[in-house]
Amino acid sequence: MRLNLNYNHMRRISLMALISGAFIFGACNKDKDDNLEPPVNQDVKEQVIDASSGQEWKYFSFSTGKELTVEDAENNLQWDIAFNRYYVKLNGGASGKGKAEAVKTSSKDFATVTQAPESGYAKDEAGEMQIGMPPKTVQASFSKVISGGMKTEDGYVSYDPAKMQAGGTNPYTVNKWVYVIKTADGTYAKVQFVDYLNEKNKGGYPKFKYQHSANGKF
Repeated sequence: MRLNLNYNHMRRISLMALISGAFIFGACNKDKDDNLEPPVNQDVKEQVIDASSGQEWKYFSFSTGKELTVEDAENNLQWDIAFNRYYVKLNGGASGKGKAEAVKTSSKDFATVTQAPESGYAKDEAGEMQIGMPPKTVQASFSKVISGGMKTEDGYVSYDPAKMQAGGTNPYTVNKWVYVIKTADGTYAKVQFVDYLNEKNKGGYPKFKYQHSANGKF
């Protein structure tokens, strides 16, 4: 009879240990789940913007993947990036109330940029834009990190007027740097411009591929 009591006692101890272990394991899993990073949008998308007029900015949201009609750009938080010919502005700094800023990576290989840099970002600044033919000087704010320019290799596209004067020669060179942009809401977009001409070889149509990320991982 005493052996049977000991056996039942040991069974109760084993059962309690099993229940305790399951509870601890479940708690650990919950802690692990609570520490999971926010989901990342892994889709790589492409977009073409008709920014050829030189008279207006064309606005785009990375989170929705759509162009937007924006009337009060400085106070509107829905847009992330805008284009006017080869100029680019972001929703931050001198251009808007968002958190947007940008950094140019040292890579021209889209796939190799897998993490948003921790530093090196710059917000939009006020400056002079050369718009129109012949070019006119306009005071505006824009991203000096991304915007193209005459014979520049730092912006997303460079313009060589000598090639334009030669006739029949494409005066634009897309530099294909990979940029990381902190968007208006503080998330991230990896961006690479791949073209500037439309199907009729007319300039002012920036084409870019991008990947939007909630946590800066791509």
